[in-house]
Amino acid sequence: MISAMFEHKGKHTNLLSKKELDNYRKLYNTLRTLQQEGALPQHPRNQYLGDNDLAKNIYEKKYYLKDLDNKLVEHSPEDVFIRLAAFIGAIEKNQAKAEEWGRKFYNALWEGYFVPGGRVLAGAGDLYRLKTLANCFVSRLEGDNIESLYQTAYECARTYSYGGGIGVDISPLRPKASVVHNAADSSTGAVSFMELFSLTTGLIGQSGRRGALMLTIDVKHPDVTEFIRVKKIPNWVTEQIVEQMRWSGQFEEHQLREIEKQVMENTQVRFANISIKVSDEFMQAVEEQKRYGTDKILVYRRYNKNTLARAYQDEGYHYSINIPSKNIDEYELEQAFAGLNNLNDYLVKVAGKSLTATELEDAFKRDVFGDYIVPLDDQPYDLAIRYSGDYLLYFASKPTGEIRHLIKARQVWDTFVEGNYRTAEPGIIFWSRMSKYSPSNYVDRPIASTNPCAEVPLEDGGACNLGSINLSRMVTNGFSGRARLNWELLKETTQTTIRFLDNVVSWNEKLNPLEKQRKAAAETRRLGLGIMGTADMLNQLGISYDSDEGIRLVEEVMKTIADTAYQTSARLAAEKGASPIWDYEKYSQGPFFREALSETTREMIRENGLRNIAILAIAPTGSISNIVLSYKNGQKNYLGVSSGVEPIFALFYTRRSESFGNKFFKVFHSTVQAYIDLHELGDKVEHAQTEAELTEYLPSYFFRTAHHIVPQKRVEIQGRCQKYVDHSISSTVNLAEDIEPETISDIYLSAWKSGLKGITIYRDGSRFPILSVDSQKTEFQNAKEKTFVIRLSAEKELQAQGDEILVLPTGELTTVYHYIKKYQPEEKFITVQA
Repeated sequence: MISAMFEHKGKHTNLLSKKELDNYRKLYNTLRTLQQEGALPQHPRNQYLGDNDLAKNIYEKKYYLKDLDNKLVEHSPEDVFIRLAAFIGAIEKNQAKAEEWGRKFYNALWEGYFVPGGRVLAGAGDLYRLKTLANCFVSRLEGDNIESLYQTAYECARTYSYGGGIGVDISPLRPKASVVHNAADSSTGAVSFMELFSLTTGLIGQSGRRGALMLTIDVKHPDVTEFIRVKKIPNWVTEQIVEQMRWSGQFEEHQLREIEKQVMENTQVRFANISIKVSDEFMQAVEEQKRYGTDKILVYRRYNKNTLARAYQDEGYHYSINIPSKNIDEYELEQAFAGLNNLNDYLVKVAGKSLTATELEDAFKRDVFGDYIVPLDDQPYDLAIRYSGDYLLYFASKPTGEIRHLIKARQVWDTFVEGNYRTAEPGIIFWSRMSKYSPSNYVDRPIASTNPCAEVPLEDGGACNLGSINLSRMVTNGFSGRARLNWELLKETTQTTIRFLDNVVSWNEKLNPLEKQRKAAAETRRLGLGIMGTADMLNQLGISYDSDEGIRLVEEVMKTIADTAYQTSARLAAEKGASPIWDYEKYSQGPFFREALSETTREMIRENGLRNIAILAIAPTGSISNIVLSYKNGQKNYLGVSSGVEPIFALFYTRRSESFGNKFFKVFHSTVQAYIDLHELGDKVEHAQTEAELTEYLPSYFFRTAHHIVPQKRVEIQGRCQKYVDHSISSTVNLAEDIEPETISDIYLSAWKSGLKGITIYRDGSRFPILSVDSQKTEFQNAKEKTFVIRLSAEKELQAQGDEILVLPTGELTTVYHYIKKYQPEEKFITVQA
């Protein structure tokens, strides 16, 4: 019984006042009475979830309140909605306001207009267990020392114990083999400490789940390549296991290779997502190398007369904010030269000097950005000279001195692309853009890393406070000739959700695990309002997801949400007070404020201030997108929508029912099933054997699912949305198993050029093996199992499997399989069955 929870004297009684707890109890009882009297809606047959087993399972395992004996206290979504509405509403300034907004919150939740993040669903109002209501945090390593490492590990552990996830950037840690002043001869490097954070994550349980961890590193860090390969190169544990099995004599070499692969994947930094933070400087170098190769000499005009010769971490730089990188907007390509003689002819004319090859190739004669600088006293610019693709890895501190490695950008980039091709890791964060467009950076709260899904960059102690508007429910008369998007409902839902999430922040000022997290919540009051059901909205309107009309509409939706959300925050600032770190003069310098928001919104902010420093983020909405109401047909509810801004993954999946003699049947995506029911197509679609047969009964725009949309369209859609999202967007592009590796490289480059802050690529089969529907192997899958002996010359041969990645003379990445198909018939190779 819920009454027993209110009598329980748990940890909340030490953190929350008696008045706050009494207000929660009163509002809970008021809303329950209103529900029983019919003033608040509930499903007439107590069938809100219908026969959706997945939604039932998620609610029971993750979100229904349980007592101290782990017995369910809640038994329906309406029970959850009452608890959320009462607890989040109870923090309003008086009882009248609390009841007004409690009712609004309940109604919006019941109608499926929005869903808060999973930590709010699980933790808000649960007085049995102390939980944070924030999904994830960031903790910053304060220094390159043992004390900072273990303090941050403690902060991770304490955060997990409250149900939160965390992001940690390891860029401040010195590189491998650098000097240490203790019993060791040299440092084991930044990457070696990833295991500390990963194991801490795996050790702390969270009621049937584990904590989520993001580990990041700046692409300029000398250990970046080791970071990228940390889950792919056997560590000492993997080597010991494989060696013991080899000594047993019971395994053949091909079996040992598979064992090694499995051990690496299941033990090495197992409990962490990993991402590299890449700068515009790095991406420009990758693009240079792609365009010019490696031996052209590029001369840029640098419209900044200040040369950064060194950037010691002890001298005002914190490498988690960034290892200094150039602002590429200050550089303009002057000319590309074929060789040193041509360059010197030019330099003698414009600068009266020449360079030797030794001077140009010396990393210590470059600035921190990897350029050889030639000052021009009579010009508003200096010259910045480099070989095409040059990139400087850099670390400097008083204990280590300067560490510089001048490399080619594609050495790092190709390792990254290969990792993505093989295991879908690491991720990538376009850190220059993420920092430039971070509102908190302009009020002295610079971001240091991201949450584990990478859609919310955060300052030290900062938290992502997530909630998503369900666009599927913003459509009136869906699947009919009268279907339209209800813009007023969209604005009203945005206003309601912003107030809800801001109230969550107020609770987190008390409930966050660490003092610095509670302080950060009070200062930035950061929110993460996003969307889900994008594809369901478009389907109900009869618009293809990747059509020009569809992309324009989604962009207009995000623009409307952004303006409404910021106006609501400005009104809340007038009503409840602005953020304590609010400073209009500083904040208004941010490009998001100047570029994304309407003049009306900007003026409202100037007059009232902002209660929330940053407001918008599109999260992947994994579990919550499966339990939210998507469509109503009379008393029947359909549950589950497309995640975030993504398309529907597939129209249906096949499920086996033991209750019907192990018969297989199709489970359609919820709004597709709604359409089928509306048009009485059940029998016809159930007997369709292929997707082609379904086209006879379902409209063509239904078939614009994840694997039918070209990657460039996905990049375009995300880019259009990103303009109106101050944080970032977590979104995955799905690619076929036989995609060429260079295509992955091209997608990432396109994403960078399109202004994205990050994007994820998943190639089918890169983590889990797949088979075609009829269990027949594809041509590519057959090639993967062959070993090819490639004759490089009369004396030299190379053995490689069919999916082995090769670098072409052009610098592009391919595989043996793709090379054979494109350039050389298989009979010119000696093939041996593996």
